Amino acid sequence: PGVTRLADLVNKGEAFDQFYTHPKVLAATAHVLRNHFKLSSLNYRSALPGSGAQMLHVDWHEAVEPNHYNVCNSIWLLDDFTADNGATRLVPGTHLSNKRPVDALEDPSASHPLETLLIAPAGTVVVFNSHVWHGGTINKSNLPRRAIHSYYCHFDVDQQTDQSRYIRPETIERLDEAVLTLLNVSAPLK
Repeated sequence: PGVTRLADLVNKGEAFDQFYTHPKVLAATAHVLRNHFKLSSLNYRSALPGSGAQMLHVDWHEAVEPNHYNVCNSIWLLDDFTADNGATRLVPGTHLSNKRPVDALEDPSASHPLETLLIAPAGTVVVFNSHVWHGGTINKSNLPRRAIHSYYCHFDVDQQTDQSRYIRPETIERLDEAVLTLLNVSAPLK
C-alpha cells in the first residue's frame, strides 16, 4: 500500500536495458555475489505522498554467513532522495551480522540508532549488498519519490522474475548473448 509498482521492465523496451547492463553496476554486483550472478528482477517503485515506510528488512528469506551472499540491489534514483520524500535507510555493517532485523530487533519499523539515509540527487545509482538491513521511509513531501531497482541474485538461486518463462520474443531479438546469459535465458539457435 502507498506505492506504485511496475514489474518486469526487461520486457518494457530497450530504454530499460541500461538499468541492468551498466558495466559499473555489474562490476559492483560481481564483487558482492562472487562473479556468479544473474538478474533477479527489474522493477519501478514510487513511494506516494504520505506512504512508503517499510520495516528494516533484508532481501533474502534467511540469515547468511558473511561472504555467502545471495542478493545484491541497485537503486537508480529518478528523483532526488531527501530526508522528506521517503529515502531508503540503511544500517551499515549489518550484512556481517548473520541476522535478519525481524529476528534481531524488537521493532524493525522503529528508527535504528546506526541507520543512515540514502540522500542523493536524481541520476545517482547506489549498489548495495541486499543482506544489509534497509527499508524505505515515509514520504512526507507532496510528490512521489521514484526509483528503479535492478535486483540481482547468485546464479544458483531462483530469480524473482523467471526471465526464461516471461521473456518475450521481441525482447530476445534485441538482446545479445551476454545479456541473455545475464537474464538466464538461452540464446535462440540461428
